[in-house]
Amino acid sequence: MEKKKIIQLLIDRQNSVVSDLTKSMESYKEAADLDEEGTREMDDFAQQTVAKESQRRLEQQLGRAQTDLDVLEFYADSKFDSVQAGALVQTDSLWFLVGLSLGSFEDGAMKLEFVSTGSPAFDSLLDKKVNENFTLGKTNYKIKAIA
Repeated sequence: MEKKKIIQLLIDRQNSVVSDLTKSMESYKEAADLDEEGTREMDDFAQQTVAKESQRRLEQQLGRAQTDLDVLEFYADSKFDSVQAGALVQTDSLWFLVGLSLGSFEDGAMKLEFVSTGSPAFDSLLDKKVNENFTLGKTNYKIKAIA
């Protein structure tokens, strides 16, 4: 599978995350915007405070999700001869996208793991080339391709 197709699948997934977070944030925003003139019970004010805090947390998550989406779009056209941030690494058993920490992704037979630049796994992968080996945990991998 080529890098642009894989990245596009990830972009589509991330767009869905951004959309879901936006909807949730709007829901909490509506709950936080109670008419204070018409609100008379202390419980209403407490619920409004909780809704505002939830809205703020969702705004932060949305900001991170949007940044991750921007990074994915940037990575779509990058090409590498060795492993760097933005590289898509195909091994004998898994794929790795280096530079983001988004958990894992599976599409049919393809299993992809994300490796953030701040992780020890990044240090194990950095500057590796095709046909070189690296170890993550107790598992050894051989690099078949880098894009």
